[in-house]
Amino acid sequence: MAPINTAGPMTATREPQAPHVVQRPAPPVGRLTIDLDVVPEAVPLVRRMVCDHLTLCSLTGLSERVALVVSELLTNVLRHTRPAARSGTRKARLTVTRLPGALHVCVRDFDPALPKPSPAGEGEEHGRGFRLVGAYADDFGCSSVTGGKDVWATFLTDAELIPADPDA
Repeated sequence: MAPINTAGPMTATREPQAPHVVQRPAPPVGRLTIDLDVVPEAVPLVRRMVCDHLTLCSLTGLSERVALVVSELLTNVLRHTRPAARSGTRKARLTVTRLPGALHVCVRDFDPALPKPSPAGEGEEHGRGFRLVGAYADDFGCSSVTGGKDVWATFLTDAELIPADPDA
């Protein structure tokens, strides 16, 4: 009788098992958050950063509309909020979040007074902000938060709603 080899590896045959998979909701893809002192010079810089972010998220078809709304929301902080008592600056947080089927833009400032739309008279420079945001965003609004407010806009991102060419 042949001796049994105990020095070599032992192999066993097992049925393969399916891996255990835990389904979790996907996190938002592409989030940009900017904390800033809102000064006139910041608005075009932030607008450029938002457009660059949209390029990274493959949402260049929304760039013009989103940039215009971001400019309007930040300009409203500049014109309509009270400066912080200690620093004398107007602080805000801009958040741009890509969600399934939508892009959400939110500007949080630290003045609790909610925006009050005012009708613009013929030839007046100001007073058209809400109409402008409403024309470019698919939805918009404002909410009170502790110590301030959020003014937000949502843009649908379904492929058939966003032309690749803004002139299309």
